[in-house]
Amino acid sequence: MPAPNVNGVNGVNRVSDNIHRILILRFSSLGDIVMATAMIRCLRARFPAARIDMVVREDFLELIEHNPHLDLKMGLSRETGWRGLWRLYQRLKHNDYDLIYDAHFSLRSRILSGFLRPRLSAHYQKHYLRRSLALTFKIPLLKHFDRMVVRYIAPLERWGVAFDKKGPELPCPPQTRLERPQIGFIPSAQWPGKRWGQFTELARLILEKTDWNITLFAGPGDGFASSIARDLDPTRVHNLQGRLSLKETTVELKKCHLVIANDTGLMHMADALGVPPVVILGPTAKELGCEPFHPLHRIIEKTLWCRPCSKNGQAPCIRGRRVCLEIAPEVVLEEARHVVEQLKHAP
Repeated sequence: MPAPNVNGVNGVNRVSDNIHRILILRFSSLGDIVMATAMIRCLRARFPAARIDMVVREDFLELIEHNPHLDLKMGLSRETGWRGLWRLYQRLKHNDYDLIYDAHFSLRSRILSGFLRPRLSAHYQKHYLRRSLALTFKIPLLKHFDRMVVRYIAPLERWGVAFDKKGPELPCPPQTRLERPQIGFIPSAQWPGKRWGQFTELARLILEKTDWNITLFAGPGDGFASSIARDLDPTRVHNLQGRLSLKETTVELKKCHLVIANDTGLMHMADALGVPPVVILGPTAKELGCEPFHPLHRIIEKTLWCRPCSKNGQAPCIRGRRVCLEIAPEVVLEEARHVVEQLKHAP
């Protein structure tokens, strides 16, 4: 049987014309919600008159509260467990959604979607088996995977939702960038196995070799990150660890010329704000979908037979140490120099 298309053959337009209420479920995490914003924009373009609601975890609500493509934005408390999920169901059950897109596909999101009984449903494809085989046996099954930005849209293509070739987005007021380059440091990551350990050495190198200033970004629980700024010139190194909300973080990131980061959510926030990331990849790899979208982004990684070894850097290293993260600060500085130089000639 031929596949349906968006031109009305086999009833695609007839089905799509009856989609008036849409719910998106993507509870966490920070980077995943940011990467899903391109999907939200493309969904709105396909259904300009529809009501589009979204549920994220409560502590990530700031990421979507000003999204112009969404109507109702809701937060699910991480503290209330199954009772919170039941209360959310009670709040949503009368909305009569025509389509629910489970962009998380966790146990909780599947239960909620099932209880709401939408007329149409779709879910994000995680490709568990394919990914596990590739990571465990080093079979090249990930080489042709699209970025996560694109993969979030794929399950909606059956209703005519098409990728617009643009990256993720976060609303943020215009910010004035100083003439002297401001470099954002993002030294943390949820899983310690993804953290490059030479940000202090890189900071010293930058202060010695360039006229750049540094802004350090990290969450409240990332106390180790403050040690990077210790004993460095406070007029050139601005430590914001644990001081900002997500909304305030977007403002400060937008002021940066570029960020130097691990594979982590704040890196994707910078990318969505139009700030080019220089990304240090160790146990993860861009084939897993984490590659930024900014045209000036740079990926720094080693070609090793054991990479990638896990989806999030949680797996133990079979070598006994993270050889993949043994990257010299001079290499990172050189890549950052390339980006700064390109920014001088960017329109």
